[in-house]
Amino acid sequence: MRDIFQKLRDAPYRLLLVSWVVANVARAEEVPEFFTPVRPTGMGGAFTAVANDENAIWTNPAGVGRARKHRSRSMIHILRLPSMIAGVNKDSRNFYDTFKSADDANVSTAIAGSESSDKPLYLRSSVFPVVIFDTRGRQAPMALGMYSNTTAKVVIEKNTPEEARIEAISDVGGVITFGVTDQNNRLNAALQLRPIMRYAYEDRIPSGDLVNQTTMKQRFENDANQLTGVGVDAGLLYTIADFWFPTIGASVLNLPTGCKEDYLNPFTEKMTSVCGNVFRGDINNPDALSTVDPMDLRAGISITPRFGRSLSMRFALDMHHIALGDETQSYGLQGIEISKLIHAGTELFVGNPLEVSPFSIRAGYSQGFMTAGASVNWSFMNLDFATYGRDVSSRSTPLEDRRYAVSLAFGF
Repeated sequence: MRDIFQKLRDAPYRLLLVSWVVANVARAEEVPEFFTPVRPTGMGGAFTAVANDENAIWTNPAGVGRARKHRSRSMIHILRLPSMIAGVNKDSRNFYDTFKSADDANVSTAIAGSESSDKPLYLRSSVFPVVIFDTRGRQAPMALGMYSNTTAKVVIEKNTPEEARIEAISDVGGVITFGVTDQNNRLNAALQLRPIMRYAYEDRIPSGDLVNQTTMKQRFENDANQLTGVGVDAGLLYTIADFWFPTIGASVLNLPTGCKEDYLNPFTEKMTSVCGNVFRGDINNPDALSTVDPMDLRAGISITPRFGRSLSMRFALDMHHIALGDETQSYGLQGIEISKLIHAGTELFVGNPLEVSPFSIRAGYSQGFMTAGASVNWSFMNLDFATYGRDVSSRSTPLEDRRYAVSLAFGF
């Protein structure tokens, strides 16, 4: 266990050293997401009623039964290795150039006069090998996987260039999904468990410390939270008549395993009790947002009209982070504006709608900004790309941080 936490501790630090810096606390207007798969991100995250590949694990677990055409799939019907994801934001280059020649005495001056103020550095590195297979015939699909997901961000606001807001989070965990389907695979349900070990550093520090590797390493080692938790997710899918008719979906990510008291909701700016996947362990910063993954209730609808034998299009509409309760006892996050709750997307693809498409392009709307993406599945190689925006403003006026993600996997 100690060796695993050592690797967790080193992962965000190494990722940050690539660019000479560390990361940010997301106390602005970015809606928290614990793992963002690339293909759903390209279509605005509107995947709750689509969920037809390994990305169902992060969006709607019921979709593990729809990764292959029901009548033709074999015992193992999807395998992805190693499923690597890399992410970066548009302003990372500006951030790097600003810090490259700065020292701890003039960092704040360099930031105040640069284009990188108010815009964060964002880096991500993930690995997600997974297999989806059938048990007891074709009516009990299962998924088994492991994952490592590290994100690192730093933001320095123009009005306070002497201070940096930091977040660096590394998760290592596993996934086991138990699904059931009816005989024609129009009704799917699933329950999912995700044991997680998390190493997280969140704080505000003098911006000059960012260029001092020794100081940053000491902060990581002394002040980070070392946590464990178990995420529990559930999902449901139902297709009316056939797959080019409407499909409705619902999922609950981070079913409550507990509630965290005195949680500062960044959207209401009030202390509240938030329920979800509560982490426990060696906590040096009890105010860190990453000590709980709030419950995320999602609902969606999709439709897949066909334009010919080999060309189809999906349209999907979702609502995420539907909060229950009130500001004093909340299941999920209260106060998120409606434009950030709605997700919409479309996907144009070739091939059978019930099988993995060899090529597809997509576009969408997520958290107030446009998204786009594409996929190529050739032989045993699977390549996905997405671009999307996130609001990183700490004020009422939105501030877009444009990000890019790419994933590469081998398998079938």
